[in-house]
Amino acid sequence: MRVINRKLTYILISILLLSVVSTILQPSFLSFSNIIIVLRQTSILLILSLGLTGVVLTGNIDLSVGANAALTGCICAKLLVSGRPIAQAILLSLMVGIVTGLCNGLLVGLLKLPSFVATYGVNMVASGIATIVMNGGIIYDLPAGFTTLGIGYLGPLPIPVILAAIMYVIFLLVYQKTTLGRNIYMIGYNKLAADYSAVNSLAVLLIAYIFCGLTGSMGGIILTARLNAADAGMSEAYGLQIVAAVVVGGTSLLGGEGGVTGTVLGAMILTMIVNIMNMNRINSSWQSFVLGLIILVMAWINIRADRKRTA
Repeated sequence: MRVINRKLTYILISILLLSVVSTILQPSFLSFSNIIIVLRQTSILLILSLGLTGVVLTGNIDLSVGANAALTGCICAKLLVSGRPIAQAILLSLMVGIVTGLCNGLLVGLLKLPSFVATYGVNMVASGIATIVMNGGIIYDLPAGFTTLGIGYLGPLPIPVILAAIMYVIFLLVYQKTTLGRNIYMIGYNKLAADYSAVNSLAVLLIAYIFCGLTGSMGGIILTARLNAADAGMSEAYGLQIVAAVVVGGTSLLGGEGGVTGTVLGAMILTMIVNIMNMNRINSSWQSFVLGLIILVMAWINIRADRKRTA
């Protein structure tokens, strides 16, 4: 707990410093309109990262989240333009994410493949299927009732921000207040102890990966609604940012430590960095360099804390 608190403290200090520097460089950074922009941009990254947090807590990884999001979005768009009702298209698309997560879980938990290899393979398969489904094309001009999920507002807040907040609360309760959540932490912290405690490690791992697949598909649907379009490469901008949000947020790659609150803060840090660089018209090449450098620094801080934990 002491290590977790230390990590969260580092992250909060980082956000504060970023806010100060950003305001100095661009006084309009803390304007209400820009804060809403940052929250809206953070929301999709956060949704994509929430389920991954549980997988990383088990000591594993999922590199297929981005491809899962793109595939789900493409299938949802295909269903919508074919005339399917919005609710039906969304539910069928969510099943794609659930199946993707289940496949990852079976490959890692049942076939004992390394999670990096298994999920990277699934990532390639999902990307390939998305390309086949779209046949290299783009679907756009989706129903207005659907695009409201991505661009609509409820009062002063964008709907994606509200959905992300609801999902954060749900996952926080699952990970912190349920037996399933405690078992996820136990498997990551000490799998041998979990086995001796009669925890069904395979079932817990499958559920963690299914959650990850589900949030990946949710993120893909909201991204499609926001863009009012779908193509096989639409989630490439997120790429490893999904993993980075979890790691920068303090969840240990060794498993058993961290949580979704850190992921919220990690997603905010990454979004704030991109936002302030866009406001100052920094070249995209330099944006990648700066973002990568900050991710490395935050990862180094987390690894140092993990080493102290295991020493």
